Amino acid sequence: NLIKMNKILLLLLSSILLCFNIFSQNQSVSLLPSYTNQSFFSLENGETANLNNTDWDLAFSTATMSSSIRINAGMGTELYSYPLGDTADWNNFNSSNISNWLPIYNSDTNWFIGAFDKNSTSMFDMGWGMYSMITHHVTGDSLYAIKTVGGDWKKLWIQKLANDEYTFKYANLDGSNEVNSTVSKTNYTSKNFVYYSIDQNSILDREPNSTDWDITFTKYITPVQGTPYGVTGVLSNSGVQVAQVDNVPDPNSYSDYLQHTMTSEINIIGYDWKSFDMSTFSYSVEPYRCYFIKDQNDKIWRIVFTSFEGSSTGNIEFNLDEMTSSTFISDNQIDISSFEIYPNPILDNNITVVYDILSNESQLEIFSITGEKVFNQALYGSGFQAKSFILPNLKKGIYLVKVTSSKSSIQKKLVVQ
Repeated sequence: NLIKMNKILLLLLSSILLCFNIFSQNQSVSLLPSYTNQSFFSLENGETANLNNTDWDLAFSTATMSSSIRINAGMGTELYSYPLGDTADWNNFNSSNISNWLPIYNSDTNWFIGAFDKNSTSMFDMGWGMYSMITHHVTGDSLYAIKTVGGDWKKLWIQKLANDEYTFKYANLDGSNEVNSTVSKTNYTSKNFVYYSIDQNSILDREPNSTDWDITFTKYITPVQGTPYGVTGVLSNSGVQVAQVDNVPDPNSYSDYLQHTMTSEINIIGYDWKSFDMSTFSYSVEPYRCYFIKDQNDKIWRIVFTSFEGSSTGNIEFNLDEMTSSTFISDNQIDISSFEIYPNPILDNNITVVYDILSNESQLEIFSITGEKVFNQALYGSGFQAKSFILPNLKKGIYLVKVTSSKSSIQKKLVVQ
C-alpha cells in the first residue's frame, strides 16, 4: 500500500531531519507616555521587568574586568569632560564657559563603552582613569560636569575602582553640598550594571539578572544624520546576536535565518524600524523587515514590528516567532500534525509532499528566499496525504515550501540542486 509505505517513510524522515519549530506570538510592551519607562524582555518568557527609567544618572559595570560607566543620556543626563585641567582643580573647578564644552555619550553598539570610557587614549587609559598593572586598580585622573536627570548641575570625580568598589564624589559647581559615595560590584555580579541616582544620593538595584533578558526597549542617544539624538528603540543584551533582514515581501513567514549573518552590536534592531509620517502625524513601521535573534541559549527567534504609537502612550507591538523547527503554527490551533518533502534536495522537477491534516482543503505554496511565490497548488482531502507534483523549472537555490489550512500553516526548506 503506497500510502502506508509513505507514512513509514515520513516517520523515518521525521526522526532524522533537523527541524525547527516556530511558535508565533503577538506581543506588546508599553514604555508609558513620553517613554518614561524601560522594558527588559526575555524572548523565551516575555517581559521580565518594566521600570521607571527617570530615576538614575550613572550605571557602573559589574563585570570582573570592566571599569565602564554609562550615563542615562536617553532620559536627559548630560556629561562634559572638564577641559581646563585635571583632578588638582577639584577645589577650583571653573564652569564659567561650560556652554562651550563638548558633551560625551555612551556607545550605542557596546554596553561596556560608556560615556566615561570615551576619552581613552591608550590600552591602560580607561577614559576616566588609568589602570595599574601592579595594583590592578583604576585611579581617576579626570573631572566632569554632569547634568542630572532632574536638571541639576554637578561637578564629578570618579576617584578609584579598587577591590570591586567604585569611589567617587560630586558637588554643586560652586563646591557646595559635596557628597562622597561608593558603589560595590560585589552584590550585583548577576547583573550587567548597578545604578546610581545623583539627585537622590542613592544606589539603585533596578536591572534584572543578565541571564533573564535578551532585549530592552528604551530611550537612548544615537547619531541621526551625524548628530547625537534621543531615540526610542531596542537594544540587545550582551551575548545576544541579531541580523536585520530587509525587502522581505512577507516577513511574518520568512524563516531562512541561515542566509544572514548575526552580529553582537547592541543596536542592530535599534530605532529605525519605524518612521514618523508628517502627513498623518503618526508612526508607521517598516512593512518588509524582520529581525532574527540568537538568544543567550542559542535559540533563534524572529521579530516583526507591527505597531508603534509614539510618545502619547509608549506602546509597541510586534510578532515574535521561535525558530526551533520547521513548523509554523498560527493562532495556537494545530491541525497539520506533520509535513515532509522528498526527495530533498531535488535534482529534477519532481517532488512528493507527505502530510497529516484535519482540514479538507489546504494550499501548497513554494517561495524563493526573497519571498517570490513560484508555485501554488490547492490540496484536497483530510487525514494522511501523499501528493506528487511536477514543479516549474526552478533555479538552483533554497526555497520555502508551505502548506496552509484555515487554522495553521507549516513550512519546510527545499533545496534545488
